Amino acid sequence: MKGKELKKLLATALTITVVTSAVSPSIASANVPEPGITNERAGESEVVDHDETEETPVTEEPVVPEAGSENTPEIGADNQQKNPEETEHIQAESYPTAEETQETDEIATAPEEEIVQADETGTITNEELIKSQQIIHMPEIEQDFRFRTVAKIYGFATTDTFILEEMTEDSREIGALQSGGLCYILQNQNNGWLYVESGSVRGFIKTEMLETGEEAQHLLSEYQAQAKEKALEENSDYAGIEDLATLAEELVSREENQAFLYTHTTVYRTVVDKEYGLTNADTLNIREGKGANTRIVGTLTRQSLSYILDDQDQEWIFIESGDVRGFVNRAYIDFDEDVTKEVINKGEDSFEVAKTIIELKDNSACYYTLTSIKDGVPEGKAGKAVLDFASQFIGNPYVWGGVSLTEGADCSGFVLSIYKEFGYNLPRVAEAQAQYGTKIPVEDAQPGDLVFYAKNGYIDHVIIYAGNGKTIEAMGSKYGIVQGDLNTTRAVWATRILTDTDIQYESSDINEENGTDHIKGENLGNFKVSYFCSSDLCSDLANANASEETPMVEEYTIATDPEVIPYGTKIMVNGHIYTAADTGRIVKGKEVAIYLNDHTKEKIIGENQVDVYLTK
Repeated sequence: MKGKELKKLLATALTITVVTSAVSPSIASANVPEPGITNERAGESEVVDHDETEETPVTEEPVVPEAGSENTPEIGADNQQKNPEETEHIQAESYPTAEETQETDEIATAPEEEIVQADETGTITNEELIKSQQIIHMPEIEQDFRFRTVAKIYGFATTDTFILEEMTEDSREIGALQSGGLCYILQNQNNGWLYVESGSVRGFIKTEMLETGEEAQHLLSEYQAQAKEKALEENSDYAGIEDLATLAEELVSREENQAFLYTHTTVYRTVVDKEYGLTNADTLNIREGKGANTRIVGTLTRQSLSYILDDQDQEWIFIESGDVRGFVNRAYIDFDEDVTKEVINKGEDSFEVAKTIIELKDNSACYYTLTSIKDGVPEGKAGKAVLDFASQFIGNPYVWGGVSLTEGADCSGFVLSIYKEFGYNLPRVAEAQAQYGTKIPVEDAQPGDLVFYAKNGYIDHVIIYAGNGKTIEAMGSKYGIVQGDLNTTRAVWATRILTDTDIQYESSDINEENGTDHIKGENLGNFKVSYFCSSDLCSDLANANASEETPMVEEYTIATDPEVIPYGTKIMVNGHIYTAADTGRIVKGKEVAIYLNDHTKEKIIGENQVDVYLTK
């Protein structure tokens, strides 16, 4: 069974637990610290007798209304409406432009308190409709500070060029890339810009300035041949192509580069082996910089546990302890074989960790290194999961009054059926759906939010916002389910339905089971399981489509054939739970490709045949 038949099966069988909303793709300026900040405690001795930490206030977040009310129409209810007129004009990509009117959806009676008085002509304006609603600005969601390693997608500069701080050609130049220079594509913005990384430089570059795809594969092969020859001559292990390919020259430091934290992904190593440290002073200050005249960001008590991340051979070493990252004077911390044995024998959880004074988002030392003792939480929040699931139905038909993701749905039927798979029972029609969840301004919409269109003061269409001005929607009988453009002239407000807390990922070794038999669902059959890593020896640019935006992440995402296992599906492989994602890696038939951070693991595990299961 494959294709639309399996899509139909999985659309009803798939259960995905979601407890978060999408993180905005825009730069979180609050997370970019200003360099050189000091406080009144700078200059104190590194050994102190007491703590002056103040409590951090807790901010309450708006509560999302619960599903269901007596005013909510039943699924499939007959609203006795006429089939709307269809849009005639079509653009080159076979979709209407954002300025054109999308097909009208069914209209139900709005809740009584939302009814707006019409003028003598019997109509109201969209502006009057908006004024009658309670629209809330939601708080910004902070990302986990940790980075995660993703598979490499290569790009080579076609000419001498610059990496920029923003997606505008007059933006600040933060890095210089020579002709033929190497960078890694971390995200395609689908607007002519790529977010890239090259050495310590992270920022934006025009798509046209890079060789990608087959041309990049050709250049990569040439560099690989040279690197292998060099390793043979030097009788050393293959070290990759970075010694031969030119990386970007840094023009702006990472602390001042506003684009540095645009994503929390990198192609470089992020998880390091644990090197334990124990404090040998009653209280030890953790500093924002190297020196006793820099700001205190946290404190450690005697015998508190920390992890040594960098500069082990210097006077000031960089550590992580709890949610504190910064520098300590190495004279006041022990790290040797005896410490390692003590921590392993007693267990890490038996030791105290640092107390926070300055939050990480305000701590300029946070990203002194991108390494940590564990992986960052993937940015695959609820909104991304919704988009992954919804996108697999693009190309399926529009059917007025329909709610089938495979046989056909109208705009509100499509939204209803998508959200139903995530545990939300939305009302049947667009006007009622517009009153479900928390209303937010259209400009605040994040991927996975719903945006509503109106005409003459009445809601007549709903779309799923996909980010960067794009949508996924059932547009009309001439177009079906498509990726379209946000029509800002008709959009009146957005709603946020997904909750704001993080997905609870339980990180574990990729070879350890994190799924039990009670959540094991249907057996999809015996699959070939292949493993690969970010080493250029494992990277195949034919399988690394830079137009895709979901990087491979060890322990979490896998590549599949969407005709066999649709994107967004949670499956169990060798007792480990993964989510099938559109990673750009081409997989055909009954095969899954699993990404690993470490080439050593890839060589050990190799390939095997196993049964693959859906999760309940």
